[in-house]
Amino acid sequence: MRNERLHRLVMIAMLGAMAFLLMFFGEVYIPPFAEFLKYDPGDIPAVVATYTLGPAAGVAIQGIKAGLFLLSGKGSTGWVGALANFLAGASLVIGAGVSQQVFERFGFKHWGWTFLSAAIGTVIMAAIMIPANALFVYPLWGMRGTAAWVGALTLSTPFNLFKGMLSASVSLAFYRRLEPFLLGRATNRVA
Repeated sequence: MRNERLHRLVMIAMLGAMAFLLMFFGEVYIPPFAEFLKYDPGDIPAVVATYTLGPAAGVAIQGIKAGLFLLSGKGSTGWVGALANFLAGASLVIGAGVSQQVFERFGFKHWGWTFLSAAIGTVIMAAIMIPANALFVYPLWGMRGTAAWVGALTLSTPFNLFKGMLSASVSLAFYRRLEPFLLGRATNRVA
């Protein structure tokens, strides 16, 4: 029991560091989105962890990633951008992870249900980020009132939908293969 908990903590720390490195080195601007909205593949380890270790692990990895990125000083948006990234990522993994757990509880374990849970997580993230951006993030950057709401709806929402589905799709492509390793059930195969 104690070794399982230690293994879980090590996996979360490792995936958190990997998420930070993917964000640090992989952050890119993708046209046609606004230039301040950059995609980073750092959500991928968090989504993988969410499907294997649970939503709390995914949120922890999002926190590690955002915290390390803020401390690195690379982000041009400072603590506001790091907080927005954490809120978006945490919303994605909670929405995807909880919906996946509900599907599995009712016996829906086919890959199609897993993909649906990723889509649900993406929609929940986009929906949560509309008021978060309009009421908090954009005003901190100087955009207030109607302009903040228009920006949240027309700039951030399409980007968040794209970001969520891309990260979730890449994660789903290989999370089953990583599951035994992350859960500490990997077997040594002799050739």
